[in-house]
Amino acid sequence: MPESPDFEQIAKRIASAIPSAITRGLVELEVAEQLRVIWNARGASDIAQLEAILTGLMGSTAAGPYVKNLDRALRRLDR
Repeated sequence: MPESPDFEQIAKRIASAIPSAITRGLVELEVAEQLRVIWNARGASDIAQLEAILTGLMGSTAAGPYVKNLDRALRRLDR
């Protein structure tokens, strides 16, 4: 299973062009945090889409347990 990206490494690469070490460090922290926010929002969107598809196919009562298990499994991937 693919792992989540190394946000700190990506942020370090992005901030490497900044000459000031203090500013670069602050930018690295902010970029890494924003990448995490985007990653988590994407996961929430995926979960919502799966729920809508399953509910449409099976009905909300039948899909409920599957949605719950898929939600748990998808969130476990990011730990």
